[in-house]
Amino acid sequence: MPGLIASVLVLSLITISISGILEYANVQLMWKILRDDYIQRIISFTIYQSLLSALLSILIALPLALSVRKYTQYRAIKLILSLAWLSFVLPVIIGVFAIIKLHGVSGWFSDISVLFGYKKLEYIYGMNGILLAHIFFNVPFAIRIILFSFNSVPPELWKIAIQNNFNRWNIFTVIEWPAIRHNLFITAAIIFSLCFTSFIVVLILGGGPKYSIIEVALYYALKIEFNIDRAVSLGIIQIFIASCIVFVILSFTKSFNIEPYTKLKLNSPNIESRKAIIYDAIMLIVALFIFLLPILALIISCLKAFSYHNIFANPGLLNSIYWTLILGLSSGIISIVISIMFLITIKKLIITYKIKWLANMLELSGNLILILPPILLGTGIFLSLRNMYNIQEIAPYIIIGINSLTVIPFTLRIIGPEYLRVSYMYDKLFLAHNIKGIIRLLKYELPLLKGSFATAFAVAVTLSMGDLGLISLFGSTEIRTLPLYIYQSLGSYRMDNASAGIFVLLILVLTIIFISEYFLGEKDD
Repeated sequence: MPGLIASVLVLSLITISISGILEYANVQLMWKILRDDYIQRIISFTIYQSLLSALLSILIALPLALSVRKYTQYRAIKLILSLAWLSFVLPVIIGVFAIIKLHGVSGWFSDISVLFGYKKLEYIYGMNGILLAHIFFNVPFAIRIILFSFNSVPPELWKIAIQNNFNRWNIFTVIEWPAIRHNLFITAAIIFSLCFTSFIVVLILGGGPKYSIIEVALYYALKIEFNIDRAVSLGIIQIFIASCIVFVILSFTKSFNIEPYTKLKLNSPNIESRKAIIYDAIMLIVALFIFLLPILALIISCLKAFSYHNIFANPGLLNSIYWTLILGLSSGIISIVISIMFLITIKKLIITYKIKWLANMLELSGNLILILPPILLGTGIFLSLRNMYNIQEIAPYIIIGINSLTVIPFTLRIIGPEYLRVSYMYDKLFLAHNIKGIIRLLKYELPLLKGSFATAFAVAVTLSMGDLGLISLFGSTEIRTLPLYIYQSLGSYRMDNASAGIFVLLILVLTIIFISEYFLGEKDD
């Protein structure tokens, strides 16, 4: 079965990585590291900033979603939602750059402070910057999940609210809260896990060792200090904590439905008083402040940096564009192929053989990568293969392989529900006409699933193109992607080069999303 082959491929790469990690595992050293005050502070800070980021994201997203819910029929609100969702799917380094251009020492707010005779603002690096970036990225995700929860509210319930002249509190307690409460905890848990492994945000905005997380400490131990034993010990600690997080998430998702890429179908009326409109207007201004200003600062900065010399006469940037496209597109295509292999077998196990537990086990093998951060996976593969191969020569293949595995949980989640729905509807028809195999997939199923495939491909490619951790480990002067080029430019204060790199990366990402959604996907999505 194709799913078995896919599972073997995934587990083989994970096994190679873990074998390299275990080769250098030292229990005594790990306990020594755990007793180290600095490591304890890093672990505490990793958990603390993740909890605080998740809490703030939910507290900000909840009132925004409740306000936006009433005006989703207006184009302006749809535009705000699109901008918000764009901030979530963009490569992380683009969002970080947007935050810097707005809140940084040379950002808009700092320039306004100087204009009024005050000092430049220097609050961006450290905990403030980390929280600002996490809010920028995760509030849109939380808003979309909360809005998606309202799809389950029956239209009759809104009619009852109108007939009984519900006030704002009645609407919240009777209609809104029952619809969203089940998804709030799991949404917070997912945001917590995203912040827990927020490598790029903390690496750039952390501002030093005081505000560091486990994954950044692992990166410094391997890349800067080349202390393999310390890196492996930190990696094992990371695996243990990440496994606990994934276990909690899986335990609470059995009966909850979270599909962040599903089309919103809200038809709830606005049945509140005029006073509530003022409150809603304030909430919408807050939303614009959170999402629009950083994106606006980013766009203006990119346009200023656009010039023939900065882009077309820059060999380093052109080389980075080449490797970004090669690595990103390859990873996206491979992840889609492996996901299809998984889903074909999962479908057969569920529909044909009625062995759901085995289908769940197979799907779990595709999601195991969630407990292994890409940097840790790359570290293990480096340790396993460094005595057999020239790592620099095989670095592109390692990066493509790991990035493909990293995005499989996302592609499975996007394609899977729709693929199973189509299979339930047409499986008997296909069997009756003896339509099977690659012909069934390409000729009949793919046209029905092109919207899901297009979204999955766009997400897979953009996530792979935005990777910084792996390319910073395996990259070199010859192999360098746009995120690494941008990071190195920021580190050496070449802001024009960084802006040019951001501009090109933004254009590439938006082009891929546009082509995927409007040419490959469904026109009415």
